Amino acid sequence: MKILYASDTHVHPAHLDRLLKAAAELRPGAVVIGGDINPDWKGSIRASIEPHRQWVQRKLLPRLGRFREEYPGIPVLLDLGNDDLAAARPLLEEREGTDLFLLHMRVVKLDEKLAAAGYMKVNPTPFRIKDHEKPDCRDRDGLFDPGVVRAGSVTASGVEAPHVLSLADGTIEDDLNALSEVLESDEWKGFAFLFVSHDPPKDTALDRTGAGINVGSLAVRRFIEGWSARGRLVAALHGHIHESPWKSGRAWQYIGEVPCFNVGQQPHALRALILDTEAVPESARLVLVGASGEVLVAEKEEWV
Repeated sequence: MKILYASDTHVHPAHLDRLLKAAAELRPGAVVIGGDINPDWKGSIRASIEPHRQWVQRKLLPRLGRFREEYPGIPVLLDLGNDDLAAARPLLEEREGTDLFLLHMRVVKLDEKLAAAGYMKVNPTPFRIKDHEKPDCRDRDGLFDPGVVRAGSVTASGVEAPHVLSLADGTIEDDLNALSEVLESDEWKGFAFLFVSHDPPKDTALDRTGAGINVGSLAVRRFIEGWSARGRLVAALHGHIHESPWKSGRAWQYIGEVPCFNVGQQPHALRALILDTEAVPESARLVLVGASGEVLVAEKEEWV
């Protein structure tokens, strides 16, 4: 199956339309958006709650609805990332299964032998929004890493509320162990799958910040390593660290036998990934869509 993937489309309001235009031209079997989708920040968390909800209600959902009407055979899979306010997620839930399919802690069927498994939380960051943050692993929680902010705010109730990250709320590794149990269940054990994680794996070419620091998730890396030997994990798709391809010089690498990708993101042109799940390394290409709307598929060697 051909998959069109992008993450961090929030960096420019036009990126959503650019991605859907690429989908209309390239006709993938599915479009996947790996978190951080809402561009409508108004300064503070509290001031941005209603704008985030309104952007989902008035812009995202109508555009996805029109896309579904025009291309009913191309499902759109997405979820919120750590720069999206959870207060807007109930609006997405209302349209799940029609205009979109949510990814976080879900397994979504793509065809009779392929699924997508999603996880959108990230390990602790320097930012105050904590809706989609969680300690990483019990043996390396990340709560006291340099620059990390433990206290912040959550918005899932619809209003801003204080929150402090704590191991008492569980870890990313706990969640991914639970997701593995779902993938091993009778319902899904016959499926190969794509892993869509907003957070990239720790200490790779995919998680390097502008300061040259690797800030990805150890739990995500362990999940990929654990599934690599089982032969069912087709590829892992990531985002979160927009600048990583330019800092590391690479947009993808293997972890075990699994090809893992973070093509990064920029405001002046959407960066996306197109691949065929039957031959991932051979088929994977960078897709660029700029202000002109022209959809460009790069040569195999052109990633950064």
